[in-house]
Amino acid sequence: MQIIKKHAPLWLFAIAFLVYANTLQNEYALDDAIVITQNSFVKKGLSGIDDIFTTESFTGFFGFDKQLVAGGRYRPLSLATFAVEYEFFGKQPFISHLINVILFALIVLLIYQILSRLGVLPYQLAFLIALLYALHPIHTEAVANIKGRDELLAFLLILGAVYRLLIVKSRKIINLLGAGALLFLAMLSKEHAIAFVALIPLGMYYLRYKSSEIFQVFGVLLLFGMVFFSIRFYVLDGVQITESSSLMNNPFINMSGTERYATILLTWLWYLQLLIFPHPLTYDYYPYHVPVANFTENLPWLGLVVVLVLLFFAIRSLINRRFYGFWIWFFIGSFLLMSNLFISIGTFMNERFLFIPSLSFCVFIGFGIHYLLINQKLKQYGFGLLAVFMLGYSVKTISRNTIWKNDFTLFTHDVKISQNSAKGNCVAGGQYYEKAVAANNEQEKQMLLQKARGYLKKSLSIHPTYNDAHLLYGNTQFGLKQPLDSVMPSYFNIFTRAPRHSAAWKNALAVMHSGNPENRLKWYKKLHSIDSNRFEITYNLGKIYGRHLQNYPKAEQKLLESIRLRPNNIKALKDIAVVYGLTGQYQESVEALQKVVKSDPNDAQAWFNLGLSLNALGQKTEAQKALDKAHQLDPSRKRIVLK
Repeated sequence: MQIIKKHAPLWLFAIAFLVYANTLQNEYALDDAIVITQNSFVKKGLSGIDDIFTTESFTGFFGFDKQLVAGGRYRPLSLATFAVEYEFFGKQPFISHLINVILFALIVLLIYQILSRLGVLPYQLAFLIALLYALHPIHTEAVANIKGRDELLAFLLILGAVYRLLIVKSRKIINLLGAGALLFLAMLSKEHAIAFVALIPLGMYYLRYKSSEIFQVFGVLLLFGMVFFSIRFYVLDGVQITESSSLMNNPFINMSGTERYATILLTWLWYLQLLIFPHPLTYDYYPYHVPVANFTENLPWLGLVVVLVLLFFAIRSLINRRFYGFWIWFFIGSFLLMSNLFISIGTFMNERFLFIPSLSFCVFIGFGIHYLLINQKLKQYGFGLLAVFMLGYSVKTISRNTIWKNDFTLFTHDVKISQNSAKGNCVAGGQYYEKAVAANNEQEKQMLLQKARGYLKKSLSIHPTYNDAHLLYGNTQFGLKQPLDSVMPSYFNIFTRAPRHSAAWKNALAVMHSGNPENRLKWYKKLHSIDSNRFEITYNLGKIYGRHLQNYPKAEQKLLESIRLRPNNIKALKDIAVVYGLTGQYQESVEALQKVVKSDPNDAQAWFNLGLSLNALGQKTEAQKALDKAHQLDPSRKRIVLK
């Protein structure tokens, strides 16, 4: 393999950029709403940076500190970069994607620069490793999804710290502090960068640095790590290690201990398979795309054997300082915090969690290919294997980038892969529902709603208590013009677990304007049994009893209840006045209507009804004034002259 050494960095940067160039036409997708488009702090631009650095990372999206997963999240640096972008460019996904691609190309370039200048690898091998890393499809989630900026920044800054320490090689305090500062910034991008407080000194050990130099570097990096965790502890008000009780934020909640660890071992084996053969790829490894495993099966045991073998060689390498051992530790250290071994990270697994650890895989594959290339008898196999990796990886990466175009493309494509994921089916159903709402053609709308309902049914069959799926299913049933008896149970299913679920209440009340009065009355009664202090419920009960069923005593009772909840509500006052008038309670009708016209002097109907009630009380002069006022406000109304 002939490579002009001086052009190698340029080639690598260009290749890394080109394989992700088609992401520049993509829009926002997946978690981009959390970190950009619906993040109130980011949308403030530069003025939101203070909030970003002083709150939990999801606060700008939810509006309050909502630690969805154990340990919380404190990753302000990537959010700050989004805020800067928003200040100068607004909502411009092209700019965000461009920055991500450039950051990735710089990572590939730094990998080559570090490996080729360590003095232990030939530059051809360093080039091979960096090339494999640039092309590997497992990185598409981190690069093609704008939110993956946290991974990109963390690794770039880690590599920057390594470069300062191992390539610049100055032990001057300014260089040490600079490296420590870069690692500190990496931790502000993503917490798992803390692993490199140990991994960098460990790498120096394998490179046979003096013990004094190793401990000096470790001490400085540890100091910066302690500063980071002190800030994180302060901002998050301690360390919350309680795991979520929601399946979508803690996939292990319904498992026994043996099932949990068998499933974790299965995911580790799955990660290995994706490194070797990255197909199919999906953003969605939520329950139960990854099946629940047990130790009665073979795969968890195979995963355990792989782990034990790797640990054996890693521990043995500590004695002979064989450099391959460091790359095993590199993988373990950069992966461990995201492995689910200690705390649930909110999902079974994710491809982006391999963004940094995958470098170890590229090192070992690079070593293998390089060995074949330098052996004259095996050279042809080396070129063949390299061609397979380059062609297969690049084609897969470029094609996978197109799937990340937007939410609709991503969700509706990947649900065909993650068929047993409750979340995947739910969000795919949600995308079809949104398309249906926006459709102008009624036939197309009904077709899209049917698709949505199919995915939502599947989601609920996997996770029967999934509130988001029940909410969307109720909405879809209503869109398909199903009766209330087929719509409302979805919302009531949510109320059994979350009686104050705001979206469920909003949607339940919105659909209640359809259907026959008797059926609406039944469901309003059920809603009233859950929350008797909601004005909309008591008012509509009164309206149905009075306008549709002519049950005036019940109408009066419920309308009075609603007025106690909102004493000055015009609708309720007008309706109770009508009920009073129909039941001969004219004085009460007058009192209610006087409140209405005082609040809204231009309500012609209220003035007219007031005139009728005053006339019934024999107050003809006042009645005539009210009737004249009604005619003045609405000349189309026939003028009535009392005699």
